[in-house]
Amino acid sequence: MKRRKFLRQMAIAIPAASCMPYFDLLAAPNIKKVKITNIKCVRVKIGFRASALVKIETDAGVTGIGECHHDENSFGAKDMVINVFKPILMGQDPFDLERLVFKMSTRTSYYGGNHGIPTHAITGIEIALWDIIGKLNDQPVHKILGGGSHRKEVRAYATMRPADLLSKDSCAEFAEKMKRIKFTAAKIDYIRDQQWERLDNRMLSNKEVDKNARGFQNVRDAVGPDFDIAVHTHWEMDFDSALRLANAVAPIKPWWLEDPLPFAYNEQWVKLTEKSPVAISTGENLYTRDDFRPFIVNQGVNKIEIDVSMAGGLLEAKKIADLAETYYMPVATHNVAGPIATIASAHWAATVREFSGHEAFMNNPINADGKSCNGDPEVLGYGIDMLKDGYLQFNDKPGLGIDLNETLIKKKYMLPGETWWD
Repeated sequence: MKRRKFLRQMAIAIPAASCMPYFDLLAAPNIKKVKITNIKCVRVKIGFRASALVKIETDAGVTGIGECHHDENSFGAKDMVINVFKPILMGQDPFDLERLVFKMSTRTSYYGGNHGIPTHAITGIEIALWDIIGKLNDQPVHKILGGGSHRKEVRAYATMRPADLLSKDSCAEFAEKMKRIKFTAAKIDYIRDQQWERLDNRMLSNKEVDKNARGFQNVRDAVGPDFDIAVHTHWEMDFDSALRLANAVAPIKPWWLEDPLPFAYNEQWVKLTEKSPVAISTGENLYTRDDFRPFIVNQGVNKIEIDVSMAGGLLEAKKIADLAETYYMPVATHNVAGPIATIASAHWAATVREFSGHEAFMNNPINADGKSCNGDPEVLGYGIDMLKDGYLQFNDKPGLGIDLNETLIKKKYMLPGETWWD
């Protein structure tokens, strides 16, 4: 009798011990009663834009970390996290993630609805909740989000361009850099006489069209036929200009032509997609399924691009991708976030079957060796390189796999006037 009791105890203890350091959670009598005890937020600038980090604490001793999509100084996202959403979340069970996101999203009606800064804040919180859920289950997020992983690493594309598309030497230097850091795809800004953020009009001149035809052909000649090239615009053109540009770059077989029209949906998107000789993509300015739905169901694009750090959460982004899949549309990411949201976005990308590529900003000198992207990787405490041979990597630790280097952030990346969340 004693032997049977001992074996039963060992059968419980051995697998539980293998889940350390969460053994205390498995052994605790209130394992199904985890509650949120605090929510903290701090403004930082780890990547090239300001963002707000979110920390969610629980009575199980497990915390989750998230990052909100940027606003100008991140005051808006922090205000929403602390003053609007924290009262909703206190005392709640983090496993009720979808219900909590619903409650937060319905609270934003007079802050801009399910768009803009309120949704940035919700997404940062939702990422932190997934981090907690993964840790409590002793699983990486990509193993438990929406049915598990389709891949063990995520293909990245570099957002950068030759110094001069019209110079063959410059394009050759760019190709050599891509080869050195082992990327197989890049998104390259097109040539425009106007700056995208200071437009006077949406009409592309014949001279600009011809420059792009020559410039992108130079890139294709330099990188070879197997390297994927996305042509990057910024919602700048009218229909005629967009179609002329699509025809001009068609000979290089672009991966996609991104955001050629203003980002609101209308029938011109359908018309352009039907007439364009290259794939049309959009999505970086869209929020939630409601924004993506008309583009998908009306075939207004060939591919969609989701910015996971602002879409409403990892689960919402998964639902968007699933809707796109029913229309046979591949999915890619837009990603201008810091390293924390980048890792969270990669976890999501691993769960999307028809996934094309994940954006990686390589313009920070700290990322020049091709082992990281979107800012200082040392803040992650990740244990392995973020990037290897042009693919985002997972360390297979529970949750997001992040062990936040708070000392480094406090020393180098706090925005003026901020105090740490201790």
